[in-house]
Amino acid sequence: MKTLLLILKLLLLSATAVSAARPTPASRACRLIQSALPGKVFYPGKCRTETYLEDMAHFQTSSQENSTCSVQPSSAADLSRIIRIIGRDDIRSPFAVKSGGHATNQGFSSTTGVLISMASFTSVVYNQDAGTVSFGTGRSWDEIYTILEQDNVTVAGGRVPGVGVGLILGGGFSWIADQYGLGVDNVVSFDLVMPNGTFVTVSDTSYPEILFGLKGGLNNFGIVSSVTMYARPIGTVWGGVINYAPSAQISQAVADFSLHNTDHKAQLAAAYVQTGSGQAIWQLIFFYDGGFIPPVYQPFLDIPALESNVGVRAFSDLLATINVVSTNSGGLSNVIPIVQYTLPIIEEIQRQINITYQQAVNDNRSVIAVLLGVEPFLGAFNHETRSAYPHSPDRQVTPCNPWITFSDNADVDYFRALLRKMSNDIQAFAVEQGQSRWDDIHYPNYALNDTPLDLLYGSNVPQLKRIRRAVDPKNIMGLTGGYKF
Repeated sequence: MKTLLLILKLLLLSATAVSAARPTPASRACRLIQSALPGKVFYPGKCRTETYLEDMAHFQTSSQENSTCSVQPSSAADLSRIIRIIGRDDIRSPFAVKSGGHATNQGFSSTTGVLISMASFTSVVYNQDAGTVSFGTGRSWDEIYTILEQDNVTVAGGRVPGVGVGLILGGGFSWIADQYGLGVDNVVSFDLVMPNGTFVTVSDTSYPEILFGLKGGLNNFGIVSSVTMYARPIGTVWGGVINYAPSAQISQAVADFSLHNTDHKAQLAAAYVQTGSGQAIWQLIFFYDGGFIPPVYQPFLDIPALESNVGVRAFSDLLATINVVSTNSGGLSNVIPIVQYTLPIIEEIQRQINITYQQAVNDNRSVIAVLLGVEPFLGAFNHETRSAYPHSPDRQVTPCNPWITFSDNADVDYFRALLRKMSNDIQAFAVEQGQSRWDDIHYPNYALNDTPLDLLYGSNVPQLKRIRRAVDPKNIMGLTGGYKF
């Protein structure tokens, strides 16, 4: 009897060991991809390569995950091999696609499975005759702007340094949005590797339904390797960053700009930032598409500043002056749809930011900063094209952007709940003021990970689900994170 029990115990231990050693779908996918693309797959471990670490890195550390492996394809053919392996019926590995790594929701461009880094897709081609620019999705917008400046053109992309081209799949507010519309309204075509591995160019004349889905629908329809957009003229600009102490004058100036600006070339992004360091600040980023100071900014220039670097400069130089949030911390962002920023709304924003910061301190949490970006636009939705992300000229909500940064990623769930409460309280006040509605569309690139699809895509949701099923019947893109149709 004792011998039988010993044999059973040994068999059980053996089975457990075999189970523990059994390869995961991700590890199997990594090995197969390495065989198909030697030299392009990177692993963690004692000898973690610099490339692997770069592939894992995100703008906020709370967005990062350690992948089983990362892979850096260099062609659409590589992408096709990768997605065919990942989506095999006997594998179906979790994966993610990373462009710039600025998503603040963990799992949207990170994974514990196979991370596909687009870092090698770096081409930038200006076609003067066609009036377009084509570029790979491994570039950041500021890199693209710098390359295009020699031809005095630009594209409607990101507003701060380091943001990847993947921004375009979520909508794309830019410094020229009031003149030319959102990024998605400037897209001519996408080069796409579909979930079944087929490479296509998606435009109004070929695969128009997929074009509709990609314009705001994020990572649901395949892997975008290149984007072609309309080239827009750009020359010398005026702008930079000015920091102010909170005051009635600066609050009034921001409200007046939101309510009364009529110059489509003038934009600003204002952030109220509370760090508990003794005094909160207002940080304002100014942009004017012209080499002089427009009259609309004079009220701001009349207010004493803590520091300022504004001036006439090249567009790329302006972006280089912007350093909004530390990249060496955890962080979560959200969005509050607001039409215009009245003085009472701005005062309530300041109050809620201060309350939220103090609550985190009282709860002994690792808060670094609580801030909110006030983003007034003037007719950015007037250029609306047919897009998954609804942005009707009849309801021009702006992407008011609350954000919390913190030093201990173990606090992420706490801060997600705190950010959600602060966002709801501010929106409730804006609803009372007639500047928001509870059913207003949320901007996908800013929203928290559990935002309902109908608040992101409204009445487009049923159509997006139909397109997803047609393009991806095996739901390969369902193996990624993000908002899923």
